[in-house]
Amino acid sequence: MPERKKGWQVDEAKSSAASSKTPYSVQLDDALLAELRQWPKGDRKHIGDSIRRVQENFGRPHLHSGVGIRDLSPKGKRLGVYECRVSRALRLVFTRERPSLLYFHMIGTHNEVQKFLRSFL
Repeated sequence: MPERKKGWQVDEAKSSAASSKTPYSVQLDDALLAELRQWPKGDRKHIGDSIRRVQENFGRPHLHSGVGIRDLSPKGKRLGVYECRVSRALRLVFTRERPSLLYFHMIGTHNEVQKFLRSFL
């Protein structure tokens, strides 16, 4: 059996606490913020958790499916409009405004999101 090299130890490899990805900041549209303020506290917390998960996982495609992030750009166009699933019926629509800013525009059902997209284009 070969001898172990001196100086090599099992515990040397340590995980880096620093992320290699720049964290995104989040901004909510004033109308969205006003709407959410009228919602019950439990629902607002659930939506806040969804926004936090998008903030942490955006730009990591393998994690997008767990958060429910989808690109809403029409085929062949790169508009940078995305949605994330809040619940089975609700979606949050957001865009990437600057390299490190996610701007959340609205929350709504599938039909409301489609209507918003038509006005957005």
